Amino acid sequence: MIAGSDDGYQEIVTQIGEAASLAAMQKIAGNICKFYHLANMAYHAVYIPGAKTYNPILVLTYDPGWVARYTDNDYFKIDPVVVSGTKSFLPLDWARLDRENAVARGFFAEADRFDVGRQGITLPVRGAGGERALFTITANMSMREWEQRRAGYMKECQMIGHYMHDRIVELSGYRDTAPKPARDDVLGVCGARCDREAGRGKLGHYRSGGSLVSDIRLR
Repeated sequence: MIAGSDDGYQEIVTQIGEAASLAAMQKIAGNICKFYHLANMAYHAVYIPGAKTYNPILVLTYDPGWVARYTDNDYFKIDPVVVSGTKSFLPLDWARLDRENAVARGFFAEADRFDVGRQGITLPVRGAGGERALFTITANMSMREWEQRRAGYMKECQMIGHYMHDRIVELSGYRDTAPKPARDDVLGVCGARCDREAGRGKLGHYRSGGSLVSDIRLR
């Protein structure tokens, strides 16, 4: 483990699973920064089916002044991290972002004034219900230390990001947590439907012994 403790990683995962509110998740975000020696951490739900707006959930540790400026000016539309991250399935190292155009230069210069972090990695998250999110960590380390830690960050924080996403979506009420019917229950429903359709003459014929042969090809 890059922070030197398997127990610390497991404790974070346990805290995420036991979190009872988004406020609790916010506290966990701070714990993640402390454990991994990070400047900031940000969870950004970009799209969730059922939500009325884009970017419905943010759990982050940035300076409140930066958060207010970012949201008030709708920087979601110009942030190179969001623009690139939402198009990718792979971890995004901020060092590889294009900062040459005027918009990107201005954006990162402003972010620097709020101590967002000199280095950063953004990890795309795809949820089971079609959700899309970004999990970002930033740091203010020497380049040597960052290079040594980067691969470990990608590995461990990819898992943490998915755990956090799953719990946050559930806590926010966007995930159907009702138990799925057992296979026997599904077959029972299908069997009842087949009986009704057979009675209407819409299905195939029955073999001897009561088994049904449908005119519809099974896939």
